[in-house]
Amino acid sequence: MKCTKRNITHQNTTRKHKKYIHGGNNGIIEYLKEVCLYVNNENKTKTELTKLYHQLQNNIMVKSFPYENNNFDDYFVNIRNEIENNLPTANIQTPYEPKKWVVCKATCYNIASNAINNEMSSTAYMLRVLSNSLISNNKADQKLYISYENKDEVGEPGNLLTGVWKYDSKYFTITQIGKGSNKTSRLIMGFGPSASGKTYWARNIIKLLHDNIESFPSSFFTIDGGDYRSLSYIYQIIIESAKKNGLGGVENLVLAGASLTSKNIFDSNIIKKQIIQYLSLSQKQNPNLFISLYVPETLGDCGMMRPQSCNTKIKGYINLTNDNDWIALMIYQHKTSEECPYDLEYQCTGTTSSGKTRESVEGKKYSNSSFQHSMNQGIKEVANAPNLKFIIHNSGGKKYMNQFNKSIFMDMSNTSPFNSENIKEIEEQFRCTYTKITNTSDIK
Repeated sequence: MKCTKRNITHQNTTRKHKKYIHGGNNGIIEYLKEVCLYVNNENKTKTELTKLYHQLQNNIMVKSFPYENNNFDDYFVNIRNEIENNLPTANIQTPYEPKKWVVCKATCYNIASNAINNEMSSTAYMLRVLSNSLISNNKADQKLYISYENKDEVGEPGNLLTGVWKYDSKYFTITQIGKGSNKTSRLIMGFGPSASGKTYWARNIIKLLHDNIESFPSSFFTIDGGDYRSLSYIYQIIIESAKKNGLGGVENLVLAGASLTSKNIFDSNIIKKQIIQYLSLSQKQNPNLFISLYVPETLGDCGMMRPQSCNTKIKGYINLTNDNDWIALMIYQHKTSEECPYDLEYQCTGTTSSGKTRESVEGKKYSNSSFQHSMNQGIKEVANAPNLKFIIHNSGGKKYMNQFNKSIFMDMSNTSPFNSENIKEIEEQFRCTYTKITNTSDIK
């Protein structure tokens, strides 16, 4: 069985390239590869501890994905077969004809939706998400440390787990975030239209602020639906099954916009709520645990002509981090390359081109219908932010004269942490041009 692992980012393109891994009982380490678990190591040899860790990992997997003979490999193989057999198959098409996107209905919808929901509610998946949602200014420090303890347990660790996160989460405690150097909790909101490159610039900003602001955290949890999708085995199985059946994708896997007739098969908002709830509880239980958040947010479902205020959405993240001096970051490209008004060496690829290029790989059909709303709301929220405000026009990997175009780094902070010396370093390190602006009207 092949399942798709997390994707990898290159240059300043908007998202990621796929890389495959093998699942199966011998692949426990793959599904939980980044999950760093600890058990009580008192009076235990290294060999004994290794055995306990393997037992705990195995119990997490077999409880989360139950199947005959505790073989979770067959659990995923069975779901793959069911999805492939119930997805429509494409009609014969010419090589240059765009592949058809279909709606997964009836039996197909029930199988896919149940499988997605089971994975999203599982203990294994939530541990996988938590451990893979950490970004640091130094990748070597990008590790989340989680201890496991169940005092009622006798025998193998994890033998009393249910495999359902809402019942099992109380046994897992975050003990350290990154290298454990965070002494404050901070919030970075990353605004901008979809397919602008918010993922790429997150680590850059964290590094810049960590290097130039005293006690600024080095590790952040990302609250990102795109990451949650890429970390789901079932989600990736659906994408791969659609390709095998000659399709472009499944329209209602994640809908491109609001719909009165269809529902998302994968709803990342469910996971966001679970993650926020767990992090909030973890911080209350341990006041010395400083949790910082990076939240990429298109603001497509809030603001003008939308049912909720964007301020309400942001306020929830402020409450968790207790950071009223939160940082506003807006990363954008123009809707198309042709609409970009900058000189040739600064022009962007455009969100439409970037979004269309990646839609089949990501399993989410791209729509630019909310582009202007995301731009308007992003600019509004940046203007209303308390102090640190950075707007980045991301070139998106576009080239001019065989050179990658430069991005434009606009600093609208009330009090900037950068001076003439480190501005030069910023421009050289991140291939951008730094400029100080005083008003959002300076954003082209």
